[in-house]
Amino acid sequence: MKEEEIIDKLQKLGLTKYESLAYITLLKLGPSKATDITKESGIPHTRVYDVLSSLHRKGFVDVMHGSPRLYKPVNPEVVLEKIKEDFIEDIENLKVAFLDLYRDVHGEDLPEIWTIQGFDNTVERAEYVIRTAKHEVLINTPFEFLKLLKGEIRARKDIIFVIISNFEEIPDWLKRDNIILARTGGAPWLMASWIIGDLNYALFFGALPKDRRKEKFYSFWAKSPKIIQNYMHWFYTIYLDNSEIIKALDYESLSKPLSLVNIRTLITVLKMAGMPRRAEIVGKMIDTKEKVTLDGTIVDYEYTPLTANITFRYNGNELKVGGIGSYFEDVEGEKFILLE
Repeated sequence: MKEEEIIDKLQKLGLTKYESLAYITLLKLGPSKATDITKESGIPHTRVYDVLSSLHRKGFVDVMHGSPRLYKPVNPEVVLEKIKEDFIEDIENLKVAFLDLYRDVHGEDLPEIWTIQGFDNTVERAEYVIRTAKHEVLINTPFEFLKLLKGEIRARKDIIFVIISNFEEIPDWLKRDNIILARTGGAPWLMASWIIGDLNYALFFGALPKDRRKEKFYSFWAKSPKIIQNYMHWFYTIYLDNSEIIKALDYESLSKPLSLVNIRTLITVLKMAGMPRRAEIVGKMIDTKEKVTLDGTIVDYEYTPLTANITFRYNGNELKVGGIGSYFEDVEGEKFILLE
């Protein structure tokens, strides 16, 4: 890299042109007097002491007191690593500040939808969704793409998978207790592929490319609980409800407690597990907005394209519990924990 380019990059890090020249000069000369730095760098003698003092405050230069006073360059790896750490910390603090500002005004988190370019990048994001999920992953995609996620799916025995694909037969790596499989039915198959992890992340895209090396490929990445809740609703009502279940969950073999975040996933599991089921519901009361954690029993459910809720017996009363965005139920459930 040319010296002019180095100076330009140092200026982007907050140094002035003279400070950049002085630091580069010290790296060349080693510990030096101010007069030597002036001769080598061309910095005016009337400015050099101010420049060196500023570099000392910024952590680029150490002062060796004596007669004459010498100036020593701080190891570039040390000083640049410190700048990087401070820069990253500033960015993270700004993220928090910006999100707090948005939340204060709008009362909710800032929705995020990004365009992902490239097929390989899409595969990496799909793997990330599976790797970071804590409760459930919903997948609707051609088997050609599903096979690319084999390693990540096999690694997760601690979450529930609901997978829809154009299965001809069930491969051994999908014959697991925690996986529900459905063969795609009357839904418009090529409309979209979905990989949804909890309420945290969702990835969706259209038809797969015929030639990954030549065709441009785009997918969409969402990070917004309210948006993802809608995607989950469409996943069930458009795709799963129009598909054929070919492998049920082996509920009795799963470790308990079992946590889920989507009401339709919960009901899908209950259809296979049977009722009543003792459970804990984390959410809030619809009328008072009070946060609650309720320990009781699920005794029934209602499931239609428009409605999904459970009947929850709690302290001698029966409450209607729906998912996020509920209006007509008694409780808006945010997490459903099956205890047995």
